[in-house]
Amino acid sequence: MSYEWVYDLSFFFGLLMLMMLSGMPVAIGFLTLNIVGLYFFVGGIGSLALLATSTFSSVGQFALIPIPLFILMGELLMRTGLASKTVEAVDHWIGRIPGRLSLSSVGGGTLFGALSGASMASVAMLGSTLVPEMAKRGYKPAMSVSSILAGGGLAVLIPPSALGVLLGALAKVSIAQLLIAGILPGILLAVMYFVYFATRAVLQPELAPPYEAAATSLGEKLFALLTVTPLLSLIVVVTGFIFLGIATPSESAAMGVVATLVLAACYGRLTFKALRESLMAAMTTTSMMLLVIVGSTGFSQLLAATGATSALVSTVGELGLDPILTVIVMQVIVLVLGCFIDTISIMLVSIPVFMPVINAIGLDPIWFCILILVQLELAGITPPFGVLLFVMKGVQQHLKMSDIYAAALPIVLIQITLVALLMIFPDIVTTLPEMLKR
Repeated sequence: MSYEWVYDLSFFFGLLMLMMLSGMPVAIGFLTLNIVGLYFFVGGIGSLALLATSTFSSVGQFALIPIPLFILMGELLMRTGLASKTVEAVDHWIGRIPGRLSLSSVGGGTLFGALSGASMASVAMLGSTLVPEMAKRGYKPAMSVSSILAGGGLAVLIPPSALGVLLGALAKVSIAQLLIAGILPGILLAVMYFVYFATRAVLQPELAPPYEAAATSLGEKLFALLTVTPLLSLIVVVTGFIFLGIATPSESAAMGVVATLVLAACYGRLTFKALRESLMAAMTTTSMMLLVIVGSTGFSQLLAATGATSALVSTVGELGLDPILTVIVMQVIVLVLGCFIDTISIMLVSIPVFMPVINAIGLDPIWFCILILVQLELAGITPPFGVLLFVMKGVQQHLKMSDIYAAALPIVLIQITLVALLMIFPDIVTTLPEMLKR
């Protein structure tokens, strides 16, 4: 069997790494790689027509409509101040449990993730509001920074997840099933975080010194819950309608944006400045993601045209590896990539190569995509280049990067544990999508 495809693949990835190290934007780097690859490896100037024809078809899909809408929802919630109200409500209900502020971070991040699906916005919001309060109470970074990275990262997994929609589009799987499949793993991960931070606060009280929090009556708790109940209705509008089959992800995302605008107006938080900043931020992020999709489609096309994809699938089949072992190898590759490059780049590099193999060995693509989503969430907090680590540093300049790195390590271990659980008990992922099919 000829292994010429190995040299082609090595050349593509080597050139890609050089572009990333040069500081070139990821999407532009992939487009450049596609042009060079098609020109020199496929068929000269005429082969570039393949890239031209696939560009519109790759982004002109109805399935991609949720991406800008979910991003806009997250921006509106953060810039109108509605997101912080959910954190305040969670804090009222946690009470005097050890490590209560860390638990507030996880609870607030879970709710904000279920409302918006924006992990960077979640970390920025939680970091700017809760870290000063934690520092005032004597919390060490091992508890304060760690809990915010944990809570913020949950937005990647819990629907609505813009990253989940992007992954579904790249992997060519049902976006509705993929979003719903993230619910139980997201809840399980949140519970694991709660147990970890509560236990550590008991065992090492010096990290989260106990303090007498102001007593909160049942009436005050109910009032706090009543205050945010309209916000929680967004979860029903977005995720609930998808699960019940009332609306597609695109329709639910559109209704979610309208509901967010109405709620912001009702709370008196909808200003022209907040609306303008939200629209600009959503437009910038969406443009980047659409370029990413164009680049990924072209990269998949390049791999297929050179025969690298089919050769790789054949080679994996001939190795006779157990399917689960194959998945473990893929997870380790993504974990290593997460130490050095961002989540979007990881998807662009891995999905065009992994999905044909997963389909060929007969594994559930939705289950595999959830494993990848957990790994992408992990990539955001993996030292040295996790993007959420730098968001945390950006909102709290006084923190040392070494402290942020140290705070992220326990969260990395907990997420690796979750990956292991999802591989041992795949029903955690597949149960809800199977219900959706019915």
